[in-house]
Amino acid sequence: MALIALVHATPAPMAPAAEAFAAAMPGARLWNLLDDTLITDAEQAGGLTPELRQRMRTLIGYAVGHGADAVLLTCSMYGPVAQESGYQVPVLPSDLALFDEVARLQPAKVLVLGPIEAGTQDTVTRLRTHLGPAVSVSGSTVAGARGALAAGEVEHAAELLARAARAHVADVVVLGQFSLAPATEQVRALLNVPVLSPPDLAAQAIHTALTEVAR
Repeated sequence: MALIALVHATPAPMAPAAEAFAAAMPGARLWNLLDDTLITDAEQAGGLTPELRQRMRTLIGYAVGHGADAVLLTCSMYGPVAQESGYQVPVLPSDLALFDEVARLQPAKVLVLGPIEAGTQDTVTRLRTHLGPAVSVSGSTVAGARGALAAGEVEHAAELLARAARAHVADVVVLGQFSLAPATEQVRALLNVPVLSPPDLAAQAIHTALTEVAR
């Protein structure tokens, strides 16, 4: 039974991640590691400093050193640390599989929706790099969506997200953070373009990575 360590910067991704892994890897054991100042410290520092990168490496090392078969970083801002080399087990960022799926769809215009400005712009920047200059990638921070989800108001959160999406022209809409994932299906029902969110794709990517390691 695989042990998957999930490194979180807020508690919000825990439930979406658990649901995604229940579908992709029903036999997996999930281990939640929470450092709930990772996001605020990165925002205050203006991005990932060497000290913050080392802090995430320490968390990854702790997980690997205590038996994790794979590690998923659910905070998109720390994705670059996951993509560093030298880890003994698969270590994946929250949204690499999401980016690959966006690329597969070959859109001309992509809209990233997020709950906070720093995280949204970080996702926009990295997705632009991933897709190349031929694709237009824009972002919109949706105030109130994360709070509505925290209060269990999924339909209200979906309306806020869909309203923000309708203000732009896009071929694909990306819900950039795990915390928005609970509204994915409702947003899809309100829009007529593909709507992607990271948890299911990330869980499947972990499953694929572990399958390849086992060969």
